[in-house]
Amino acid sequence: MSSELKRLEKRRGERVLIRVPVRLHGVGRDDSEVIEPAETVAVSRFGALLRTPSLFKVGAPLTVTNNFSHETAQFRVAWIAREKSDGRWDTGIEAAHPREDFWGIRFPPSKDRKA
Repeated sequence: MSSELKRLEKRRGERVLIRVPVRLHGVGRDDSEVIEPAETVAVSRFGALLRTPSLFKVGAPLTVTNNFSHETAQFRVAWIAREKSDGRWDTGIEAAHPREDFWGIRFPPSKDRKA
């Protein structure tokens, strides 16, 4: 089984492909403060896949502002791709306090929930 399939099986919830413009405030790989715009590629109740212009420090806290709702939430940088995609870094983030409504969409019911 490929590592990507194993990672997909470990996911806690469904992901939704959606572009949401966000503003990021976090720590760069070189320990500098980074404040910049970015966008989501996919979101879930528990985190998101972002495309970021800068490299963030893995494990560091990240404040994300949803530019549609202007709400802010706390995340943690979970991983960063080894190579750039379209001139930006694929960056996985995990919610510090998962919220159902942060991204402004309804998620599919969890597989373990009874309808």
